[in-house]
Amino acid sequence: MKITKATDYNYGFYIGKRFRHLFKILLNLDIKNKIPKNIGISILKEYYPQWLERLRGLAASLGTSIEGLRAISIYLSKAIMRGCTASFCAPPATRDGEVYLCWNIDFFEAAEIIGRFFTFYISEIPGYNRYVAFGIPCLFGVPLLNEFGLSCVGAAVGMKDGGGRGLMDTEISNLCMESCRDVSDVLNVYKNVKLYSFPGITGGMLLNLNFIWGDAEGNGVAIEHSSNYIHYEHARDGILAIANHHQFLDKRLTGSPTPDELPAISGSYCRVGRMWKLLRENKGRIDLSILKNIMADHHLEAEHIKDYNYKGPIDDGTICVHYWNIPRYLKERRFKKAIEAYFMGKTIGSVIIQPKRLIINSCSGNPCNRPYKTIYFRPIFEGKGYPSLSIKVATKLNTRVLKSPGIRNLRNFIFKQFFKRWLIITGTILEKLTPMERKRPDKLTNCQK
Repeated sequence: MKITKATDYNYGFYIGKRFRHLFKILLNLDIKNKIPKNIGISILKEYYPQWLERLRGLAASLGTSIEGLRAISIYLSKAIMRGCTASFCAPPATRDGEVYLCWNIDFFEAAEIIGRFFTFYISEIPGYNRYVAFGIPCLFGVPLLNEFGLSCVGAAVGMKDGGGRGLMDTEISNLCMESCRDVSDVLNVYKNVKLYSFPGITGGMLLNLNFIWGDAEGNGVAIEHSSNYIHYEHARDGILAIANHHQFLDKRLTGSPTPDELPAISGSYCRVGRMWKLLRENKGRIDLSILKNIMADHHLEAEHIKDYNYKGPIDDGTICVHYWNIPRYLKERRFKKAIEAYFMGKTIGSVIIQPKRLIINSCSGNPCNRPYKTIYFRPIFEGKGYPSLSIKVATKLNTRVLKSPGIRNLRNFIFKQFFKRWLIITGTILEKLTPMERKRPDKLTNCQK
C-alpha cells in the first residue's frame, strides 16, 4: 500500500477524536511548552516525518499546537520510565527453543495513578507494521512487539554526554517497530539516524533508554548510546541483561554514573549483576517458568559494587524490588532517607514477551505475589479479533474524580519536578526536629526480613 502524508495525518486526527476526553485531561496539565531546538519539530521533519504528520492531525483534531503535544509527550516520558531491569534469552540458552524478552518496571508506588492514563494499544496504521505498545497512541508509547515478532525492552539511563540534534529513544523505538522486521533492520535504522541524549544523571535519565531488541529468529542486541557514542552488544550464548547504567560503553566517555558518583545507582549494578548470574546459571534450561522465578527474585548481591567505595545500604538492588529499607529508616527517624528510598521505587509491573508465538505475559505489581496474564497477539495482528485493549478513559474514576479542581491541582503538583526535592527537604527538617541516637550500619544491608 502506498503511504502518503494524508495516511499519517488522518490517523492522528482519528485518534484525537476517539480519545478526546483523555487528551483534554492531559492538555489541562500545567506543562510548559518549551522544547529544546535540538529535539524540536525540525528533527521530526528530517528523521521521522510520519510521526510529525500524525501530530499535525492530532493537533488539528484537538484544536491545540504540535509544540504543546510534543511537550506533553516529553513530560510523559519522564513519568513512565524509571528504574528497570530487562533481559533477553534465546537458544542455546533456552531449553524449549523459545525466545524471551523480560522487563521489570520500577517506579515509586504513588505513580501508579499516572499509569491509569496508559494501557496496551495496537498501532494499526495502513502501510506500516502493526505493533503493540504501552502508553497513549500518537503521543507517547513504549513499543513491545510487532506482527513479525520484533520486540524490545528498555531501561532508563543517566549520562553527562548529552545534547546535539536527533531523535529521542521513545521516538526511534517506535520508528523501528513500525518499519522493521528483525534485529538487522533495527541496526540499519540506528546507523542512519542521529540520536539525542538528555544530559543528566538523575532527572535526565528518565528520558534516555538502554534497549534490548530481539526477534523471532533468536537474534538479540543491546544498544547503549549517548549523544556522541553508541555500542551494539550482540547476544552471546543467547543471553543479555541491562539495567540503568552503561555496561558496554566506556563510562569515562559517556558520563554514566558509578556508585561512587551517584550512590543511588548501586541498585542498578546489583540488579543487572544478579540477572547475568541467574541467566548463566540456568543457561540451557531456561523456560517461561524459570524466567518467572528470576523476575520475582529477591536476593541482593552486593558483590557487584565491591570495586567501588560506596558501602551504604542499597534500596533497589533486587530484581523484584520492594521497599525493603523504608521501615528501618522510619524507625530510626531517618525521614530524608526514607523519602529518597520511596522515590527509588518498587516493581510495579513485569512483562515477558515471546516473539515466536506473538505472546505477551503481563503482570501488574510485584511478580513475586501477582500472577502473569497471557495475551495472544497473533489473532489480533491477523485481524481475527481483539481482546479488551482499548484505552480505559470512560471509567467513573477518570471522568468524575480526575476532573475535579482539587484532584487536578494535586495531579499537577505530583507532576512538578520540585515535588521530590520538596519532600526531601521536609524529611531533612523532620530529622532535625526529632533527633535520635543510632548506630548506622557499616556494611551493606537490605532489610528483607
